[in-house]
Amino acid sequence: MKFKFFALLCSTLVVSGCDKVQSITGTSVKCDDETAKQLVVESFSKTVSDISAERVKELINTENVTIDMGKLRSTLQQITFNVNDVRTNNSDPNSKKQYCATEFVVNVPDQMIKDADAARAVYDENNTAQAAVLSDLSFEANQLKKEIEYLVQPTDDGKKVYVTLENPDALAYFVRDIAVDSLVKNARLNAAEVAKQDEIKRVADEEAAAQEYQTVLISEAKTNLDKANENLNLVWNSTTKEVRAQLLDEQRIWLKKRELECKLESSNAENPDVYRLNCEMNMTTQRTSELRQKIYYLEP
Repeated sequence: MKFKFFALLCSTLVVSGCDKVQSITGTSVKCDDETAKQLVVESFSKTVSDISAERVKELINTENVTIDMGKLRSTLQQITFNVNDVRTNNSDPNSKKQYCATEFVVNVPDQMIKDADAARAVYDENNTAQAAVLSDLSFEANQLKKEIEYLVQPTDDGKKVYVTLENPDALAYFVRDIAVDSLVKNARLNAAEVAKQDEIKRVADEEAAAQEYQTVLISEAKTNLDKANENLNLVWNSTTKEVRAQLLDEQRIWLKKRELECKLESSNAENPDVYRLNCEMNMTTQRTSELRQKIYYLEP
């Protein structure tokens, strides 16, 4: 028997079970009566509807996502149920109470599952098939199956019957998550795209700042090297042509050594350009001091 998903008011609802009542004729009801089976569907539907509404409220705080409640109801109405293979597990000899079990089947639209999986992929969460395995639920061809136990009991006057679900929690939460996740797909994808663009901008800003800082460091290093070269030239030009002639070959060798040594040492440095310039500046400063002493001893 197949029923459309719809919610009815239930005065006393908890996730572990919901008493549903309906008027009947007669004084007893069996586990496989159409009335009892319909009430099983209504009870499960109400449970899923209520916990789905609570989940929507949580999303406002956790993800700043608001789902239209009308859209939620429309989504839940697309899910259908079958109450199959009803069994009577036990009967109360002192009352008309029946202890029942059924293979409860949930049929979920294919697109709803795809949307839910897309939403979960944004946060690297398990997809529907994986989650079903972890929850010990049978999931095949968009159908979820689980044995649900329920209690059927007519009132003493036989005018009404109550149905209480004993173990709907795991399946109800699973169905809720598929329905709600399918509705947050677009919001999550949009948020992920915004986060992606923000990250791209952050990286670009960091790279721009790093490049600007690199430019400053190079400019500073070049300025220091220029000053060191200027001091070296002042010392070089402070002496006679005869002394410079004596030092010329040595000075040429030193200049080539400075270039090659600093180039080699900077090759493995974190900032090669700045390291090379600073290396040349330090060698130039040291050479200026050495050159000053050589000139002192060579001058007549």
